[in-house]
Formats: sequence, C-alpha cells, structure tokens
Amino acid sequence: MTLALPRVAPRGGMLAAGGQVWAATRAELVMQWRRWGFWLTFGCVTAALFLLTAQAASYLLHPPATSLYARQGYTRSELNNLMTLNTTTYAAMFFGLVVALLVVDRLKRDQRLGMAEVQRSTPQGAICYALGKCLGNYLATLLPTALAYALCALLAIALGWPIILLPKFMLAFLLVFMPSSAAAVTLTLLLSSVAPVRVVQVGFSLLWFELNLGLGWRALGYSILNPSGLYVYPVFFPVPPMQYTQPGFHTSTPLALLNIASLVLAALVALGLTCGSLALQRYRQEIA
Repeated sequence: MTLALPRVAPRGGMLAAGGQVWAATRAELVMQWRRWGFWLTFGCVTAALFLLTAQAASYLLHPPATSLYARQGYTRSELNNLMTLNTTTYAAMFFGLVVALLVVDRLKRDQRLGMAEVQRSTPQGAICYALGKCLGNYLATLLPTALAYALCALLAIALGWPIILLPKFMLAFLLVFMPSSAAAVTLTLLLSSVAPVRVVQVGFSLLWFELNLGLGWRALGYSILNPSGLYVYPVFFPVPPMQYTQPGFHTSTPLALLNIASLVLAALVALGLTCGSLALQRYRQEIA
C-alpha cells in the first residue's frame, strides 16, 4: 500500500514575500543579539564614548576664561550644540565602523553552514533574502546604538547639562547615524558577497576612516557622501565659528538634506547590487 503525502506549495504574492523578509530579518536579529562578542563590542565603544562625553561635559559646562569658547562669547545654546557635536561625531564614526565589522561575515557564515543549499531548495528569492539580511543587521545594531546615544546624553545631564541635550543627541542620531549606518551595512554586505571577509574588513575600515576624517584623498572626505555629519551639523547644530580645513567648503539646508538623501540612495543601490550578486551566484551554482 502506497501512502501519498500531499505537497503544499507556498503562496506567492506580496504577503508571502513579506513573510520571507520578516523571517530572515528576525533570524538575523536573534543571531546577532545572541553573540556575546556583539554586546562586548558595543559595551567597549559605549564606555569609550562615556569617557569622551564626561571629559567634554566637565570642561564645556564652565569653560575657562582663557578658552576659545569664552573669548568668542559662546551662548548656552551654542555650547549645547558643541557638546552634541563632540559626542555624536565620535559615536557616528565608531559605531558606524562597528556596525560594518559585525555584519561582514553574515553571508559567508550562511555559506559555511550550508544555508546556501537550503536557500536554493526554497522559493525564497535573492531579493527577500538580501533585504532580510540588511534589515535584520540594521535593526540589531541600530537599537543598541540608540541606547548608547541616550545614555551619553543622560550622563551629560547628570553632570549638570540641561535636559535639552537628550533630544539634541537623538536628533543627531536620526539625521547622521541612521542614514550613514544604513549605507555602511548594505555596502559591507555587498563587498562581502564578492570578496573575502578579511579583505572587506581591512578595506572598508580604511574607506570608513577616509570618509570620516579625510586623511588622504581629502576630496573623498568632503564629498556629498560624507557619513560624519559634515554637511548636517552646521545647519542643525550651528556652532560659530565653524572652521574647516578644506578651502571653499560650505553647506546649507539643501546640501544637508542632499547629504542625507545621498546616503539613503547609496544604501538602496548597494542593496540592489547585493541582490544581483546573490542571484548571479545562485544561478551559477544551480547550473554547475
């Protein structure tokens, strides 16, 4: 006697695709948060930011009469902006690099554990897979970073700064870190899909410091894709006089918004290229 088992084909459409994306997103979120190295890394970076915040908060709360800020007659609002700039600039640079290094091995890990074969046996496409990977890692790193921003602001408030510092820190998180980290996550996943992990780790780290600090090719650091808030801070957190080493540099509200939009667009383009790279690899493996 032969027993026939019914085969149930998964439904198609937007609902099924959304379920696949959510499943991949949740899996990445859980896997990242279960890694002890993930929380150790964030703890170390947050501790370093705490020290920088405490040092700046103690000095800027009552700047000496001989300091530049006292001689220039900085107002309390300008000092609040300067305090925000001091911490969140370092936060965007440090956490942006941490974000990239924590997600660089996610695709290779799936291949090493045989998940690529499982993916080929399911109807999940490269688009849903890549989108879930990006969203999961983005959310996994975004929430602890937001907490670190808030804790640094609360530390400054506890040292005597006004409570307005908390919304200022969170606004900097929204305008600077969120778009720059989205670009960092997607670009890292794109590079790791076509290059060895170690090469991406070293190469992206050098690129990230160049974009943030402009150490070598200064035109790249001052481009509209700058992730450090170079175009954003003078508009939303003005601190006169803002001095820049690049002759002729200027910013404005349209340029600040263009900077944010450019980073978001770069993230979307990198996501699309990642989908294409994974789809091509999947096709080559299927016909091999």
